[in-house]
Amino acid sequence: MPKVKDIAEYIESLAPKTLAEPWDNVGLMVGDMDSNVESVYVTLDVTSENIEEAVNCGADLIVSHHPLIFTSINRVIEQDVTGSIVRSLIKNDISVYSAHTNFDIADGGMNDILCDKLGLSGVRRFTESECTDPFGKPLDQIGRVGILDTPIEMADFVDYVKNVLGCMAISYVGSESEIISTAAVCSGSGGDLIYNAYNAGADVYVTSEIKHHEAQLALELGINLIDAGHFETENIICDFMEDYLLSRFDDISITKSTMLPYKRR
Repeated sequence: MPKVKDIAEYIESLAPKTLAEPWDNVGLMVGDMDSNVESVYVTLDVTSENIEEAVNCGADLIVSHHPLIFTSINRVIEQDVTGSIVRSLIKNDISVYSAHTNFDIADGGMNDILCDKLGLSGVRRFTESECTDPFGKPLDQIGRVGILDTPIEMADFVDYVKNVLGCMAISYVGSESEIISTAAVCSGSGGDLIYNAYNAGADVYVTSEIKHHEAQLALELGINLIDAGHFETENIICDFMEDYLLSRFDDISITKSTMLPYKRR
């Protein structure tokens, strides 16, 4: 029977913690590396609803993308949201392991999975020279660039992204009739990296949480932009992590989160 540390080491063989951004918090959030694991619950976020679902399925370990604890906490009390969640995890003897920006950046990680989901080929990282703003300020190299096997109009590509990622709603900037051949992607919140996609010569940039001024920037630069949703561009970790963990630990059970963070009309 594997232990938490065995599963952590296997995840880190794909996404070493050294790849994480300096501001990030990855690795074991709560629990015991030496605890045995029979059941794993995979989720994008660690929420009270997800913990309830994890308890119901008898999970010993939660593997999440977003860390439960981003910054230092001074106390663990029931009256605090994070404190209440930590208390619930401890009371139910559930460990939590999070792989965040290290998984975003890793070869074969989140952004490669997103490219695969969108059917892109010839996928590559952004080059260092592409990751700069007009003033020479370096930008993060998170994201990928790939090619559509069959170029299509922007309007059709928007519909395609919406259907493939299961988006309930989608926002976009650009010309609906423009032919899309090359797409750049950044899972999660990537509005501050528009220049990466622009410098890479992409016809469209797929990301999420685009602010108004970022949408205006894309419009002025002449690069098409799709905001496909933070949840939708990253919840793909659940299917991937199920297959990935079972490829090494065939004696554990995996349950994927069914919780949605919000509702849309």
